[in-house]
Amino acid sequence: MTNARPVKTASAGERLRPLYIPRAEAITVHRAIDLFMYDYNVSEDTLRRLVIKHRLHNQTMPGAPWRISAPGLAMALAGDDDALARLRRDDREHPDVTRYFKRLGIPRP
Repeated sequence: MTNARPVKTASAGERLRPLYIPRAEAITVHRAIDLFMYDYNVSEDTLRRLVIKHRLHNQTMPGAPWRISAPGLAMALAGDDDALARLRRDDREHPDVTRYFKRLGIPRP
């Protein structure tokens, strides 16, 4: 049994803490569209809303390009809230999380 703290969720209306996005996991909005738009039949606007809702991006400064977590977005699109909560806790070794890394061809840190 772990002593992990519960993770706040967007659905609870609470502010999520920022997600750590290593360089190997980071994608741009246009790359996210290329990766996910056709498999999930979603528009660019829907992808952007989902990224904002789950706080799956960061920016170095206002106006800079978004850095989006590719595995985090894949988890959100799949509705895998448990894996997304583990990723947010930086638990990248759990099998529920590593399968997204494998699927996307991202080496684990």
